[in-house]
Amino acid sequence: MDTAHHAPIVSSLPGRLRLRDARLRRDALREAVLARLDTLPALRTLRANAAAGSIVVEYDGTRVGEALMCREVLDAVAPWLAAPATAAPAAVPAPPRRASRRRQLARANNLGMLASLGGSLALAAAGAKSAHVATGTVFLGLLGVHLAMHRRSLLR
Repeated sequence: MDTAHHAPIVSSLPGRLRLRDARLRRDALREAVLARLDTLPALRTLRANAAAGSIVVEYDGTRVGEALMCREVLDAVAPWLAAPATAAPAAVPAPPRRASRRRQLARANNLGMLASLGGSLALAAAGAKSAHVATGTVFLGLLGVHLAMHRRSLLR
Protein backbone atom coordinates (compact mmCIF):
# COMPACT_ATOMS: atom_id res chain seq x y z
CA MET A 1 0.00 0.00 0.00
CA ASP A 2 1.20 3.51 -0.78
CA THR A 3 1.60 5.11 2.64
CA ALA A 4 2.95 8.45 1.41
CA HIS A 5 -0.49 10.04 1.65
CA HIS A 6 -1.30 8.61 5.09
CA ALA A 7 0.91 10.67 7.37
CA PRO A 8 0.93 8.55 10.56
CA ILE A 9 1.60 5.24 8.75
CA VAL A 10 5.26 5.17 7.75
CA SER A 11 5.60 1.45 7.01
CA SER A 12 3.07 -1.14 5.94
CA LEU A 13 3.60 -4.83 5.28
CA PRO A 14 1.08 -7.65 5.33
CA GLY A 15 0.64 -8.47 9.02
CA ARG A 16 2.55 -5.45 10.32
CA LEU A 17 2.45 -1.68 10.13
CA ARG A 18 4.17 1.19 11.89
CA LEU A 19 2.74 4.52 12.96
CA ARG A 20 5.09 7.39 13.66
CA ASP A 21 4.21 10.84 14.90
CA ALA A 22 6.04 13.17 17.28
CA ARG A 23 2.83 13.50 19.31
CA LEU A 24 3.14 9.81 20.27
CA ARG A 25 6.02 10.77 22.54
CA ARG A 26 3.47 12.18 24.98
CA ASP A 27 2.44 9.50 27.46
CA ALA A 28 -1.26 10.39 27.76
CA LEU A 29 -1.83 10.60 24.02
CA ARG A 30 0.15 7.42 23.32
CA GLU A 31 -1.81 5.49 25.95
CA ALA A 32 -5.12 6.73 24.50
CA VAL A 33 -4.08 5.66 21.00
CA LEU A 34 -2.90 2.27 22.27
CA ALA A 35 -6.19 1.73 24.13
CA ARG A 36 -8.15 2.51 20.95
CA LEU A 37 -5.94 0.31 18.74
CA ASP A 38 -6.29 -2.53 21.24
CA THR A 39 -9.99 -2.79 20.26
CA LEU A 40 -9.28 -3.70 16.61
CA PRO A 41 -10.54 -7.23 15.87
CA ALA A 42 -7.56 -8.60 13.88
CA LEU A 43 -4.94 -7.22 16.27
CA ARG A 44 -2.19 -9.55 17.50
CA THR A 45 0.26 -7.26 19.34
CA LEU A 46 1.08 -3.60 19.88
CA ARG A 47 4.56 -2.25 20.64
CA ALA A 48 5.16 1.39 21.46
CA ASN A 49 8.47 3.25 21.39
CA ALA A 50 8.05 6.52 23.27
CA ALA A 51 11.46 7.89 22.31
CA ALA A 52 10.81 7.38 18.58
CA GLY A 53 7.14 8.33 18.79
CA SER A 54 6.09 5.15 17.06
CA ILE A 55 3.72 2.24 17.46
CA VAL A 56 4.08 -1.12 15.70
CA VAL A 57 0.78 -2.87 15.01
CA GLU A 58 0.96 -6.59 14.28
CA TYR A 59 -2.27 -8.11 13.01
CA ASP A 60 -3.62 -11.33 11.55
CA GLY A 61 -3.10 -10.88 7.82
CA THR A 62 -5.27 -13.90 7.06
CA ARG A 63 -8.31 -12.27 8.67
CA VAL A 64 -7.94 -8.79 7.19
CA GLY A 65 -6.12 -7.37 4.18
CA GLU A 66 -3.35 -4.80 4.39
CA ALA A 67 -5.38 -1.98 2.83
CA LEU A 68 -8.37 -2.60 5.09
CA MET A 69 -6.19 -2.77 8.23
CA CYS A 70 -4.45 0.49 7.29
CA ARG A 71 -7.85 2.13 6.85
CA GLU A 72 -9.08 0.76 10.20
CA VAL A 73 -5.94 1.97 11.98
CA LEU A 74 -6.17 5.41 10.39
CA ASP A 75 -9.83 5.68 11.39
CA ALA A 76 -8.98 4.57 14.93
CA VAL A 77 -6.19 7.13 15.45
CA ALA A 78 -7.83 9.99 13.54
CA PRO A 79 -9.07 11.82 16.68
CA TRP A 80 -5.47 12.14 17.89
CA LEU A 81 -3.23 11.95 14.83
CA ALA A 82 -5.28 13.40 11.99
CA ALA A 83 -3.08 15.58 9.78
CA PRO A 84 -3.90 19.27 10.17
CA ALA A 85 -5.88 20.77 7.27
CA THR A 86 -3.09 23.24 6.58
CA ALA A 87 -0.30 20.69 6.49
CA ALA A 88 2.81 21.93 4.75
CA PRO A 89 3.85 20.12 1.58
CA ALA A 90 6.52 17.49 1.97
CA ALA A 91 10.05 18.84 1.91
CA VAL A 92 12.20 18.26 -1.14
CA PRO A 93 14.69 15.50 -0.32
CA ALA A 94 18.29 16.59 0.04
CA PRO A 95 20.69 15.54 -2.69
CA PRO A 96 22.76 12.47 -1.84
CA ARG A 97 25.87 13.25 0.17
CA ARG A 98 29.18 12.94 -1.54
CA ALA A 99 31.59 10.47 0.00
CA SER A 100 34.31 11.96 2.19
CA ARG A 101 37.83 12.28 0.84
CA ARG A 102 39.00 9.52 3.16
CA ARG A 103 36.34 7.18 1.82
CA GLN A 104 37.18 8.13 -1.78
CA LEU A 105 40.87 7.46 -1.11
CA ALA A 106 40.06 4.09 0.48
CA ARG A 107 37.93 3.11 -2.50
CA ALA A 108 40.61 4.14 -5.00
CA ASN A 109 43.25 2.30 -2.97
CA ASN A 110 41.13 -0.87 -2.84
CA LEU A 111 40.55 -0.75 -6.60
CA GLY A 112 44.29 -0.23 -7.16
CA MET A 113 45.07 -3.23 -4.95
CA LEU A 114 42.61 -5.37 -6.86
CA ALA A 115 43.96 -4.29 -10.26
CA SER A 116 47.61 -4.70 -9.30
CA LEU A 117 47.02 -8.13 -7.75
CA GLY A 118 45.09 -9.31 -10.80
CA GLY A 119 47.75 -7.92 -13.12
CA SER A 120 50.54 -9.50 -11.10
CA LEU A 121 48.88 -12.91 -11.21
CA ALA A 122 48.18 -12.63 -14.94
CA LEU A 123 51.78 -11.61 -15.63
CA ALA A 124 53.06 -14.50 -13.53
CA ALA A 125 50.92 -16.90 -15.53
CA ALA A 126 52.23 -15.37 -18.77
CA GLY A 127 55.83 -15.79 -17.62
CA ALA A 128 56.69 -12.05 -17.55
CA LYS A 129 58.77 -12.18 -14.38
CA SER A 130 59.99 -8.56 -14.21
CA ALA A 131 56.51 -7.14 -14.89
CA HIS A 132 55.09 -9.57 -12.31
CA VAL A 133 57.57 -8.30 -9.71
CA ALA A 134 56.76 -4.66 -10.56
CA THR A 135 52.99 -5.08 -10.21
CA GLY A 136 53.50 -7.16 -7.06
CA THR A 137 55.54 -4.29 -5.60
CA VAL A 138 52.74 -1.84 -6.46
CA PHE A 139 50.28 -4.17 -4.73
CA LEU A 140 52.44 -4.32 -1.59
CA GLY A 141 52.70 -0.52 -1.52
CA LEU A 142 48.92 -0.14 -1.79
CA LEU A 143 48.47 -2.83 0.86
CA GLY A 144 50.68 -0.75 3.16
CA VAL A 145 48.46 2.28 2.57
CA HIS A 146 45.38 0.14 3.25
CA LEU A 147 46.80 -1.19 6.52
CA ALA A 148 47.82 2.31 7.61
CA MET A 149 44.30 3.63 6.91
CA HIS A 150 42.66 0.82 8.88
CA ARG A 151 45.23 0.43 11.66
CA ARG A 152 42.82 1.49 14.42
CA SER A 153 40.29 -1.21 13.63
CA LEU A 154 43.03 -3.79 13.04
CA LEU A 155 44.75 -3.17 16.37
CA ARG A 156 41.69 -3.36 18.63
